[in-house]
Amino acid sequence: MTGTQMTHVPYKGSLPALTDVVGGHIQLMFCDIPPAAGMISAGKVRVLAVSTEKRVPSYPNAPTVAEAGVPGFAVAGWFMIVAPIKTPRDVVAKLHENLIAVAADPDVKARIAQLSLVELPTPPIAEMQAFVKNEIVRWGKIVQAAGIAGTE
Repeated sequence: MTGTQMTHVPYKGSLPALTDVVGGHIQLMFCDIPPAAGMISAGKVRVLAVSTEKRVPSYPNAPTVAEAGVPGFAVAGWFMIVAPIKTPRDVVAKLHENLIAVAADPDVKARIAQLSLVELPTPPIAEMQAFVKNEIVRWGKIVQAAGIAGTE
C-alpha cells in the first residue's frame, strides 16, 4: 500500500482475511467487529477506526473513519428480517410487533452489546422498505462508478 491507494484482495470470509492480517500478508482490512473481537482481545489486531457514523460503545477509544481523516465517511452493515413478498400484511405487522418486543428484551440487548453490534431503532415497515430502496440506489451508484457491476 502506497500513499492513499488500497488494493482490494478478495477473500472467502473474514477469518481467512484476519489470518492474513495477523500473518502480515495484508496490512489492513475492513471487517465486522464480531469475527475480529477475539483477535482484538488477544492483541493480535488493533482497531484503527470504525466505519460507523458514531463510535462503537464496545471500543470507545477507536475513532470513526470520519474522525480519523475521511470526512463524511459513514458505512455500517445492518441486519433485517424479511418475509416473502406475498406474506399477508397483517402477518407482517404481527411479526414486526413481536420482533420489536424481542429486541426490547434485556437479555437480547445484552447479547447485542456483547457482540459489539450497535442497536438501531426499528422503524415502521414502510420506512424500512424505503431504507432498503435507498441503500440499493446508494450502493448501486458506487458499484457502477467502481466498474464492478455484475452481469444479469
